[in-house]
Amino acid sequence: MNRLTSLGTALTLGLAAAAVTMTAPVFAENTWVDPFTVALRAPAKSTDRFGDLPLGAVIRTDERYGTDNLFQGPRGWDYWNRLENPKPDQNPNLWPDKRPTYLVAQMTMPAGSSITVHGKFPHARYFNVSLYKFERNTFVAVGDESLDGWDIEPNPGAGNPYRVGADRLVKNRDFTVHILAEEVPKNIAERATNTIYVGRDGQEVQLAVRVYLSDEGYDGMGWGPASSPAAELGFTYDGRLPDGTRLSTEETAKRFGRPLGSAPALMTDDQWYALVDAKVSDPSLTPATAPARPNPVWERFWTIPYTLVGAFKPPEMRDKMRWEGAAGGGANPLTVYLMTYLSRKYGPVYVLRGKLPTFPNTYKALPTLPKEQVIYWSVVSVGAAPSGELWDGLYDMQLPIDQNGNYTIVMSRPEDRPKNATRENGVAWMNWGPGEGLNDPRDRADWGMLIMRFIASDPNWANSPTKIAKPGTEEAVMGPYYPRGEYTDKASFETARR
Repeated sequence: MNRLTSLGTALTLGLAAAAVTMTAPVFAENTWVDPFTVALRAPAKSTDRFGDLPLGAVIRTDERYGTDNLFQGPRGWDYWNRLENPKPDQNPNLWPDKRPTYLVAQMTMPAGSSITVHGKFPHARYFNVSLYKFERNTFVAVGDESLDGWDIEPNPGAGNPYRVGADRLVKNRDFTVHILAEEVPKNIAERATNTIYVGRDGQEVQLAVRVYLSDEGYDGMGWGPASSPAAELGFTYDGRLPDGTRLSTEETAKRFGRPLGSAPALMTDDQWYALVDAKVSDPSLTPATAPARPNPVWERFWTIPYTLVGAFKPPEMRDKMRWEGAAGGGANPLTVYLMTYLSRKYGPVYVLRGKLPTFPNTYKALPTLPKEQVIYWSVVSVGAAPSGELWDGLYDMQLPIDQNGNYTIVMSRPEDRPKNATRENGVAWMNWGPGEGLNDPRDRADWGMLIMRFIASDPNWANSPTKIAKPGTEEAVMGPYYPRGEYTDKASFETARR
């Protein structure tokens, strides 16, 4: 049985410290989705915000790219929560961001074969193509087999809109990417331009195409118009067998493509609650709230065992856990993640403050790409690991900031939202969501979790989270950009903000 899973899925989590034995789940084509999971789409929806993908664009994106047999999708929060009848593999139940669109090619390529992709640079903030393989008990990015938009050389006579100072609106946006079933050249100088090497072992791999924040008026992939038919797709592809036989698009998908199916959860309910109720846990925690604490602390995400399992462990035990290594879970190689755990039992309103990094505000067709501290920043509220669902999210341009670049975010249930938690009052609001989101009698509706993303931080930014070299140094490194939060209630926030 194939052990590979979808983009972003962590398999056997290496939970020795938690005394939990994990079983590697697999994808199943046309997997049945239980009614409880489908019902969660309703409370996951929040009020449309400026910059969210319009429903018409969601539908158009699904129409255009949802029938491809190699690059399958589109996958993302919008397609799962807003399409009337989403496919199981469109559920991004792996703690996603709210604004990206993913296309994923799950495939097996015999040694010496190749795929050539003819594409157009999307009209979007960020574009990436990355290769993933299953190893070390998780699904991880493969070395340097990742191309960010600015890495890709355009075709002769075309322009690359992702480079600092480039024309973002350039009309000729063509590029060509090669996927080779060859080993990576030992000499970096021998690497071919615009090429991803999948190796000669015939292992099943995934090639993920991710697009963050398409420009206003475009579909989720940034290739076609948002509300009218597209004259052509944003990409085409063909293949070649080891003997040189050329394959059409349809033949390439048939020979190399594998079903994607729906994504299994990071762990089962029983494994999750084994952590919640473990006898060997941090004595300051209680099963009603674990691993949340009265004074939430934001930490960099290191590895699934250290960050997820370690959050439940006593400090002396966690200090002995290995935190170095591949992040796993299909994490974007160019992204740093911060996380914190919450519980409404400490207060129904969580107030988050910090300084927002500078970013290129590309949404309304920014003509030239400037150099900023990050390419993209966001924060999302999500369910527990067995759920992995995203309840709500905000990204950089959706936050009101003060004269010093500081933001205030209020996270609560709709009924607990303070009257002054509005953009007009300089406050962004985010839905807490339904808690763990598990169809289990042990489900804790008061539970909460936040994930913050920093994509492509400028290496010259002194407070960049990429400079966090070890656990516990997050606040010292990030200074004013470190997120700080506290619990309160509706009445107290309304009074304090007068």
